[in-house]
Amino acid sequence: MLLLKRARVPAAVLPAPVALPAPGPTEPSVLCDIEIVGTRVTSVRRSAGASPGAAVDLDGALVFPGFVDAHVHLDKAHTWDRAPNRSGRFQEALETLSRDKENWTRPDLLRRAGFALHCAWEHGTRVVRTHVDTWLPWGEVNHAAMQELRGAWKGRITLQTVPLTAVANYAGSQGDAVADLALRYGACALGGWSPMSPDLPAQFDRLIAIARDRGVGLDLHVDENGNPGEEVLRTLAEAVIRNGFTLPVVCGHCCSLSVQAPERQRSTIALVREAGIRVVSLPMCNLYLQDRRGPEFPRTPQWRGITLVHDLLDAGVPLACASDNVRDAFFAYGDFDASEVYIQGLRLAHLDSRLGESVSVVTTAAADIIGAAGMGRVAEGAPAHLVIFPARSFSEFLSRPGSRRRLVDGESIRDARPPGYEELR
Repeated sequence: MLLLKRARVPAAVLPAPVALPAPGPTEPSVLCDIEIVGTRVTSVRRSAGASPGAAVDLDGALVFPGFVDAHVHLDKAHTWDRAPNRSGRFQEALETLSRDKENWTRPDLLRRAGFALHCAWEHGTRVVRTHVDTWLPWGEVNHAAMQELRGAWKGRITLQTVPLTAVANYAGSQGDAVADLALRYGACALGGWSPMSPDLPAQFDRLIAIARDRGVGLDLHVDENGNPGEEVLRTLAEAVIRNGFTLPVVCGHCCSLSVQAPERQRSTIALVREAGIRVVSLPMCNLYLQDRRGPEFPRTPQWRGITLVHDLLDAGVPLACASDNVRDAFFAYGDFDASEVYIQGLRLAHLDSRLGESVSVVTTAAADIIGAAGMGRVAEGAPAHLVIFPARSFSEFLSRPGSRRRLVDGESIRDARPPGYEELR
């Protein structure tokens, strides 16, 4: 057994009997005692104070559940050194990584994606959903590598996969084959991307039919741009409602929503809520890529690139934040550290105005959005994955990003040790 005394836990990840009465808005956390037996939390209660004995006294250190990173791209990660994006623009990122794919052999994918998972593990992430570039027959190498990594990391990180291909591919002659390839290698949803086109409603109808036949949901990239005329999110919501599709639908990015007329924003968000769509914002990547002004470079960006986080939350739309790309042509930086995603997302989207619920974007909401049952919580019966920070308040935690941390997995507690980049060489 492991007993942690005086752990300061965000109220949003606690069960109601422990979280209530609600703490104050500037420090939405509760001092708790946490008991762990084997691989599960067996008890969480409000702290009775310090006590002698075998307990580990955390003296008010901030404790999160293991993080959930709901949208990443492991197959692209850590390619920046050989395939940089000098302009920082979306189109160059597409072209650069398209050329680099000739290097995506099984050993290359296992080395880079394995390193990425090692980083995520040492930063405290315990669930990762990755999108996997998928075309026939080339994409099979990608999916096979991810399946191998899923097995290698079993018991440490739960690795979910989703195929990434053009939505139009599902409507073509190879649509069933693309879906079956991904599902054969353990994909948990069907995914893709698409620009606006007159054919898009019919393409979504076909994709939904394929997903329904196979009993899986959708996880799509939508409107990753600053063009107010791009309304893939709205078109998808209409298709979900039209088809009566009730399996989970997740949409990443949704950037163009932020630059549309207010009345259009409201009506689209209403459709998104009616359709039951869940949203994943990718704050660091979207800040980096969106509103690159030119053609000359550099020019000062005039918007943050992220979606309407508060409007979606106010409407009751489930929302998470995630890493997205890391050290590749779409985002030059990052380390698969969900605490960095949370802190940067909070600053960029002013989530400090709803500080208490803000932690859900990498914990409870993220877990629920991607169907990771029981994760992202500190509760009786939950998996015993915890991340302990030296901060003793939200203010301290948010003011010192990248601080050291300790990790609890089962009854063991240890210092985090992020891997050195020499592992990539």
